[in-house]
Amino acid sequence: MRPIATLAAALLLAAAPATAAHAVPPPQVAGFAYADQPGNPLYVVATGNEYNSTGGAIQVSRPVVGTYRVRFYGMAAPGGTAHVTAHGSNSLCVVASWSPAAVDLDINVRCYNNAGVLIDSRFVVNFTNRKPVGVHVGYLWNDNAVPPAIGHTPAPAYSYDSAGLPITVFRSAVGRYQVELGAFQTDSPGPWAAGYLHVTPYGAAARHCQALDPALVVDPSVIEVRCFDDTGAAVDTRFVLTYARQAAMLGGSGARTTATVDLSGVVPVMRGWTNSYGGAPTATMIIPGVYEIVFPGAGHLTGHAVAGIMGTPPAYCTIQSWWQSAGDEHLLVNCFDGNTGVANPAVLLNVAYIA
Repeated sequence: MRPIATLAAALLLAAAPATAAHAVPPPQVAGFAYADQPGNPLYVVATGNEYNSTGGAIQVSRPVVGTYRVRFYGMAAPGGTAHVTAHGSNSLCVVASWSPAAVDLDINVRCYNNAGVLIDSRFVVNFTNRKPVGVHVGYLWNDNAVPPAIGHTPAPAYSYDSAGLPITVFRSAVGRYQVELGAFQTDSPGPWAAGYLHVTPYGAAARHCQALDPALVVDPSVIEVRCFDDTGAAVDTRFVLTYARQAAMLGGSGARTTATVDLSGVVPVMRGWTNSYGGAPTATMIIPGVYEIVFPGAGHLTGHAVAGIMGTPPAYCTIQSWWQSAGDEHLLVNCFDGNTGVANPAVLLNVAYIA
């Protein structure tokens, strides 16, 4: 009977789950896309302004008005963070959800007009679950719109802090949040303005969120987040936040361009910037609420750009377009009133571009 007992033991051992010491870590992936066909029910993104770290295609489906699913083929990964912003309009686009779908990754997007009604819109979207070290990178999905007084700790799978510190989200009033993120705390006050800081609402309603200028916050080491509905009223909502310095916006080690532009004076001033390709970027106000930022030497035919406002709430900004000319990369940013959606002057912008 001993051989049978030995065989049974072997079978039990084979059936046992792998121990933590032998667990395979989830793949680190990243991707971005420009969804340029707002009314098309199904298409493969092919503008050149897309990236899938696994090499797979990216498909956009639209079952009903203003409702989209972006599928990154072969990019299934747990956790991470996803961001979206409208492109070329004053639409309010939010991340409704994201999750693996077999071997793929699905990001669900909703876009609204300023009356809170679903509307077809172009948008840019990105995802990463990378966890780079030796840089200043942090991200989180705040899945609790009303954190308790002791604060809320985002789920480890959906958050990361290169500083290795606990991440905590507090709420001081309706639509007002304070985020303790070590990667940012070590940079502010200081070089944070040379990095990328962006907040995206999460859910299925017309919302817009922004990070306030740390210079206006009592404790500049804490990220102050403000969120509003389509009327410009403060509102509690879940959100996604990413901060990156010394790394690209998706946590990669490649070339990057970022700028924080102070527009409070007569002439735009760079509060901080990074340009892997050349010298200091410049900013020009085309008309109040419309701004052009130029990164010398960074010109590429394709890429991915994101813009966010950091002052004068309630307001929000979107990318109108980006292009290369004479070797430089140009970003055109539109900023809007948080209630009416009409052009509205900005005080502080944060923009980022990767090729």
